Amino acid sequence: MPRLTQPAGWRDIPIAPVDEPLVPVADLGPRVTQDPRYFAMDLPGSLPGCWLREGVAARLVRAAESLPDGLVLLVWDGWRSIETQSALFEGYVEDLAAQYPDLGRAELEQVARPYVTPPDPGHHAPPPHLTGGAVDLTLAMADGRELDLGTGFDAFVPEAGAAALEDIDTPARANRRLLFHALTAEGFTAYVEEWWHFDFGDQFWAAVTGGTPRYGPAAAPARE
Repeated sequence: MPRLTQPAGWRDIPIAPVDEPLVPVADLGPRVTQDPRYFAMDLPGSLPGCWLREGVAARLVRAAESLPDGLVLLVWDGWRSIETQSALFEGYVEDLAAQYPDLGRAELEQVARPYVTPPDPGHHAPPPHLTGGAVDLTLAMADGRELDLGTGFDAFVPEAGAAALEDIDTPARANRRLLFHALTAEGFTAYVEEWWHFDFGDQFWAAVTGGTPRYGPAAAPARE
């Protein structure tokens, strides 16, 4: 895995929005499956299915088709409402406050930011998942069994970094590399802090590639 770049300054990159719909992951065929984790957790604003921008979904299908036979991409989260983003951010800040009681609110928010983007609904710097251009996913067998990638989803620990296992020869390292190369071959960028998070067309992606972000905040899809 190559050296990865932080999406520094992403909030300052102007978006040139395109009119592109959200599409359900459930319609992407047998090589892309879903397990909407935040709906299972009953978080506010979560949906019973995952949704992505149409162009992102098409790239995801091609990435899945490049995997070895018997493997699929399992999507945990795509488009995310501002209500869900807020619940995640506040929940993580509360967890941090319990761990570090001497830190003030501003300091706690700074610690939380690398893992959970603050819930700004604005058109200038929306959280990546609000755009439909970010996807959280893993590798799984066709029967739904998840492969070992070293940590669980939303494990906000150093070991969850995309390249954190590069010096450790384990099956999890091989699986992370497989996931990384399948998605980056289709134009996605990997988020440094989370092996499961990839972007295309949003400001995170633009900060890494130098491209122009095309996805601003997306309206909620119709409920399934």
